[in-house]
Amino acid sequence: MRSVKDPENRECFQIDFVEVRQKPPMVMMSNPEVPEEIGHMVVQITKGFQNIMPGASSTDYEQQKLTLILTSEELESFKLNISDGSLRFTEQ
Repeated sequence: MRSVKDPENRECFQIDFVEVRQKPPMVMMSNPEVPEEIGHMVVQITKGFQNIMPGASSTDYEQQKLTLILTSEELESFKLNISDGSLRFTEQ
């Protein structure tokens, strides 16, 4: 949840819902026309570079699912309940 401004320049609250997923395993292929030893060496060097790049060591990533932008008045007019993967708005 963070504070943002809407197109009418009103203060709003932005609530982002995301799903945390695991990155799929990387599959490295070498050119079949290159000798096997050289292809293997290129794959190992490429994997080495990818491991030292920022964010490469993380095995998870966030997939954005839903973003709500509500003004203070809208937020106050609903009782917002988020629990166990469900989202409920109840009129007060």
